[in-house]
Amino acid sequence: MQATPSDLVELGRVLGAHGIKGWIKVQPFSSDSEALGAVKRWWLRLPQSPLAVPDSTASPAVAVNLVWAKPHGANWIACVRGLNDRDEAQALKGNTVMVPRGAFPKLDENEYYWVDLIGCSVTTDADGESEHLGVVESVQDNPAHPILVVRQQHVINGQCVDRVDDKDKAVYSLIPFVAAHVGDIDTEARIIETHWPRDF
Repeated sequence: MQATPSDLVELGRVLGAHGIKGWIKVQPFSSDSEALGAVKRWWLRLPQSPLAVPDSTASPAVAVNLVWAKPHGANWIACVRGLNDRDEAQALKGNTVMVPRGAFPKLDENEYYWVDLIGCSVTTDADGESEHLGVVESVQDNPAHPILVVRQQHVINGQCVDRVDDKDKAVYSLIPFVAAHVGDIDTEARIIETHWPRDF
């Protein structure tokens, strides 16, 4: 039994078998999927309901060793060691594919993995002085450039409180992830500086 790493990151989902030799097809969750091919071991886990109580119904993550994995169009295909026929591969359909964050390839300067941006605090200097805008909830893929989905917040008595509209729904900023709108990024401090107007 392999000890389950504590820093597993969900990178894709098994779509089913590919061909008749036991290969599997994987749909990456984003175009930022280089880590799928940078390791020789994936961790698979059956998907769980977002309504499930944490750790109560979650299936354990299981390690699988790879012979190889490579991009195939918009997806990936992989040969898993010990998986030799289509039925065995098809049985993995729906599993989430995970890789430890520590195994991700090192990036060049000014390159970022999306998982490192999610949860970062976002500031804006659009009104002259830097102020808290919100927190990155997700990153959307887009043909032109990624988009930061920022859940807006106010700072009240030192506490960050979500901004809501007149229907009590959260207010979001969709910020193109390009140099014209995004300034310094400090993933260790978990801060992203932007020039994006709060009310745009």
